[in-house]
Amino acid sequence: MHKYFSENWYQATEKFQRATAPFGGPMWCVAQSGTQYDIPYISIGSGDNVVVINSGVHGIEGYFGSAAQNMFLNDFVPYLGEQILRKYRICVVHVINGWGMQHRMREVMDTTRGGLVDLNRNFGVDFAHPENLPKNPKYAIAHPVLLSVPDAIGKKNMIHDFWRRHRHDGVWDAISYGQYYEPYGLFYGGAAPMIESQMAMSIYEKLCRGAKSVVSIGLHTGLGRYWRRERKTTAHLLVSHPSSHKNTQYFQRVFAPAVRVVPDENAAHGPTLLGDMVDWIETRFAKHNVPVYTADFEIGTGEYPIMSPIYKRMDMGDARYDLLHDGRINDTTWDNLTESWYPSDAGWRESALNNARILFRQLVQEMQRASK
Repeated sequence: MHKYFSENWYQATEKFQRATAPFGGPMWCVAQSGTQYDIPYISIGSGDNVVVINSGVHGIEGYFGSAAQNMFLNDFVPYLGEQILRKYRICVVHVINGWGMQHRMREVMDTTRGGLVDLNRNFGVDFAHPENLPKNPKYAIAHPVLLSVPDAIGKKNMIHDFWRRHRHDGVWDAISYGQYYEPYGLFYGGAAPMIESQMAMSIYEKLCRGAKSVVSIGLHTGLGRYWRRERKTTAHLLVSHPSSHKNTQYFQRVFAPAVRVVPDENAAHGPTLLGDMVDWIETRFAKHNVPVYTADFEIGTGEYPIMSPIYKRMDMGDARYDLLHDGRINDTTWDNLTESWYPSDAGWRESALNNARILFRQLVQEMQRASK
């Protein structure tokens, strides 16, 4: 287990380079300016059915994603048969948000315009016309509470009370949908396309060019439970479509019941998350009449079913308060923020990788079945 997990971006990238060495080593998407964190990726096989596994669009979550990808490259890919590699092209995109990984943040700092940008709210947005930016007016109701003065007890109780008052009117849920007017607010989608999202889009354009089908799975942490005593985490495949959609049905057929597939019934009339990467992937490649199946694989980190989302939003708000008032995130906030998305507990890390093994096993079995 320890050989796969890392404690910074440089270590994780070095391990990824070693894991890809037997297959010729990684290719690199190199930023023209503005970031030192280029994105390594690899493509294995010659088929025109493309499977992409990406990690780290939320930087701190990339520690699990990187570990799972390195395990996939070490423990699964070397044993794929020639039939599979003639039918499929297996692509692994390593840690899209390197800055966030290195700084233990979900987001990336926008050093040009200011603010903390959630890259998973930054895809496919019409930033050239600000009047057309997606609207999320309910977020404004929560913003003053979320960015209030850090207070371990008082602020927790205030957000908990806010949750009780607004969990049924859509305001609490709207916090995470994305917003485009508070640069230091939670789930801020940015004021322009970020270099990292542009790099990710260019990688997908290259990998999926000429594909007959595309399956894309993003590796994430944060949503779901962790039972510390049992050393057990939840693992969900989140599909941004209702149960009746072909995407949901594909993932149900391939991965359920080994992995729980969770549809989004609220997405019946359009995406729930604004600027979401998977929605951009589907829109982009569906234009060519290519079957596209996208999902996010989520490993749970919360120990308390109700309070964990409250703690996460409190930690995120505290980090922004620290940056706005002190210019840096204080050590306590930094530690809490890290544990919210990347627990240091060895049991969590072991269970997270075991769940990734189940995901990859189901994926390989589907490729084997389809290659016969």
